[in-house]
Amino acid sequence: MNTRRILCVHEGPELQQLTETLRVEGYEVLPAANGTKALDLLSSQEIDGVVLDYDLSAPGGYSLRNRIQHERPGMPMLLFNDVEELRHTPIEVFRACMDENVESAFALALSLN
Repeated sequence: MNTRRILCVHEGPELQQLTETLRVEGYEVLPAANGTKALDLLSSQEIDGVVLDYDLSAPGGYSLRNRIQHERPGMPMLLFNDVEELRHTPIEVFRACMDENVESAFALALSLN
């Protein structure tokens, strides 16, 4: 079985913890501390999914999301506004987002109800 490669984009000090959590769950993680680094990795690496903080400096999270959708249609993405939101998201929700291309844990929770 191939390990899925996840691009994790977050500017805060929690990036390393977030990266380690995903690695423990069996994902190969490419951390990016800003949008520019994320774009570099997207153009040079095979990526299976993206975990993206909306609250990025230039290019902002929303712009980066739009660019990823344009350049890689169908790329699974999990978007978050606050790392606390992601920290309390069960790994099953993360996996479903990566498998079903649901953009947020909130949207997934609504779809399951």
